[in-house]
Amino acid sequence: MSNYFETVPTVRYLFGDETSPVEIQELNKYSDLIDTYRDDAGVYIEYEIRDGDRPDTLSERLYERSTYDWTFYLMNPRLRETGWPMTATQLIDRGTTEFFKHYVARLKLSTADSAAEFADIYPTGTSVLVSGKRGVVVRKNLDVGEIVISSDSDIRGGVTLAYESPDSADAQQLGASLTNTVYEWEGTHHYETDSGEWKDKFFDNLAGTVLKTNLDYLIDQNELSRSIRVIKKESIGVLAGEMKRRLGD
Repeated sequence: MSNYFETVPTVRYLFGDETSPVEIQELNKYSDLIDTYRDDAGVYIEYEIRDGDRPDTLSERLYERSTYDWTFYLMNPRLRETGWPMTATQLIDRGTTEFFKHYVARLKLSTADSAAEFADIYPTGTSVLVSGKRGVVVRKNLDVGEIVISSDSDIRGGVTLAYESPDSADAQQLGASLTNTVYEWEGTHHYETDSGEWKDKFFDNLAGTVLKTNLDYLIDQNELSRSIRVIKKESIGVLAGEMKRRLGD
């Protein structure tokens, strides 16, 4: 990241529950300046981040200086929230091994009431058996009728779910039928129409909708982060100079 702000005055700030304040650079004076530039179509252009682009290399290519990389984040709030978009390879690798590394058990449910019955059973941390193979409940996504399960075994294709060690006849009856079990990245994130409108699995007519998997959603969000606004080359020096002047006040 750029060292452009290394000379900016610092303030002492207390983060969260920390007992000792730390010194950070005072950047709260930039907002109105950046807002002006971000909304002025005369000083920016639209740019699509490509695989292989990095903030510093893109700055070098656009402005012949790598130190203007910070302007991309200030001009694009989404980048500050999501970070720099991943390459296609990074996205698939991290999506399937890090972000969505577990399994999803799809409950055989048809109504919201039947989904609600699972609100108080199979809580997070519960040891379960999926078609006889052990796993642990990570979380539940009852809006789409699915339970995320961590397991050292390959539990794909499992069609039954039960407590691993039921200690009563009642517990024995809490077994559930599954339509199937898949990788978490193949799990359902939401359903949407051709126009991008999200639909509810249990309350809306899903005819004509598309099931978006967790990986589909990750890809879509990554693509949205590629479209950014960048300051025109002829305006970047003015912005940087005014930014430094304000921060130095």
